[in-house]
Amino acid sequence: MNYDPMQMSKEQIQTLANQIYPGITMFSRDVNLPPELAQKYTPGQIIREKAFTDASIRFMGMVTTHRYVILSNHMADLSAFEHGTNWGLHVANADSHFKVLGQHTCNGKTGIFLLHLPNDESWKLWQRAEFSIDNELYQKAVQRFTAKCGELPVPELSTPQWLDRCAFPVGMSSSGEFWSLEDTPEEKPQTLQSPPGRNYEPDQGAAGLYRRTGNRYHRV
Repeated sequence: MNYDPMQMSKEQIQTLANQIYPGITMFSRDVNLPPELAQKYTPGQIIREKAFTDASIRFMGMVTTHRYVILSNHMADLSAFEHGTNWGLHVANADSHFKVLGQHTCNGKTGIFLLHLPNDESWKLWQRAEFSIDNELYQKAVQRFTAKCGELPVPELSTPQWLDRCAFPVGMSSSGEFWSLEDTPEEKPQTLQSPPGRNYEPDQGAAGLYRRTGNRYHRV
């Protein structure tokens, strides 16, 4: 299907929007980003993360310099498979696409706001279409981020174990090179290896939901 909004009906566009926006929830993924990497995220940009993207539904204060604020209605809820970690673990699929909504800094803490796009090819619609609801969601997310950034952090989300899972920058290499939005045919091996610096090791309690290929985990 061609996802050019100029060649789609209003009904087709609305159908795709209805898959993404209803029931949207805010998730946090805290990380210490070098400033030169953080500034690379620009509003309206589409990024792709090759790895599974861990985040937490527990949205409070933060011990890190940066927080990815992920707005999504289709993160996989793996909290029931935790064994006492109490992270509120939710995971975006490998090769997920996100739209950068903007950045906001409060008391020295910076939020990078990402809209989680569809898991199928329809993410391409957001490359060309602008939805007014994106700005509304961004403004509401900024308000919540501002209200929470000065509060005490969740102890379970301040542990080395959790912060290590969230240490890599979303959508780019550790040196700041954005991943391509799609693999070329030459880049599509049958089993993909993890990019440098990515840790695909799922929580022990969630391991049964993954199939391992080399050092990369795929949900099953």
